[in-house]
Amino acid sequence: MTRLKGAPEALAGAYDLALLDLDGVVYLLHEPIPEAAATLAALPGLDCDPVFVTNNASRSPETVAESLRGMDIPAEAAQVLTSAQVVASGILDRIGKGGKVLVTGSHALRDAVTGAGLVPVDDPKAAAAVAFGYTPQTSWRSLADTTIAVRGGAYWAVANLDATLPTPDGPLPGMGALVGAVATALGHGPDFTAGKPEQPIYRIAMARKPGGRAIMVGDRPDSDIAGANRAGIDSLLVFTGVASPRLALGLPPEERPTYLGWSLAALTEAHPEPDWNEAVDRIGCGGWTAELDGPDIRLSGQGTSWTAGARCAS
Repeated sequence: MTRLKGAPEALAGAYDLALLDLDGVVYLLHEPIPEAAATLAALPGLDCDPVFVTNNASRSPETVAESLRGMDIPAEAAQVLTSAQVVASGILDRIGKGGKVLVTGSHALRDAVTGAGLVPVDDPKAAAAVAFGYTPQTSWRSLADTTIAVRGGAYWAVANLDATLPTPDGPLPGMGALVGAVATALGHGPDFTAGKPEQPIYRIAMARKPGGRAIMVGDRPDSDIAGANRAGIDSLLVFTGVASPRLALGLPPEERPTYLGWSLAALTEAHPEPDWNEAVDRIGCGGWTAELDGPDIRLSGQGTSWTAGARCAS
């Protein structure tokens, strides 16, 4: 079971790679998280390389990096890993270079397929594989062609299974909803899923520094953190996106992070060491003590509210 740990010095200094989710961690709905730029600028001095890991297959690495730089966040295309790249890699492993691929998705997905040495085709009956990613322009015809190709034996690779995507109007149907429509027609799901919490995107991200120690930083316990736990790497859950300290208190074992922090800045900070006492279901951390009292958690002590909320949930 994953449990909280401490870090006596800046957390990022213990890792070679920081795998960073984007929305909710580096920015929120296209507005930069205030601490993000300074934190990213500090990582090279801690010998920790960032990899911006995104389930979004609709933007190229170059576009993502340019957008981040527009927020004064240091980023290069080589530091970005999109699910489109992972889809292309998964298809390449399956059908080899020169294989014919029906691309349902953005220009960025098509470019990733082409860049991997695969050949995009428009005829679903000629495709040996389907690269399936989100785009607002996805039509019924696109879903139908995907269904025809897969029913004919094509290998079906999808960018992610995120049911919704965040927008200023609230959550709207995402990639998972589109996949569900095709899966209903086929009677089965995809052969390959690239994005978090599935493992392909973690494997490719960690391969950028073979043998290095990686930490995943995310705001979604069921995606970023659950995937990191499956990959056997540490994780930092931040509260600048969908997660809150209250939510963290009730997480199931498979979604529990190794560290907690208010924001990405927690990568450059030390973390108090939790003092576990399983005999009485009690944990102390940063001047606070949390103890189970039936179904409730009782908090007592003299620490700061920042420490109690962000780092010492148990």
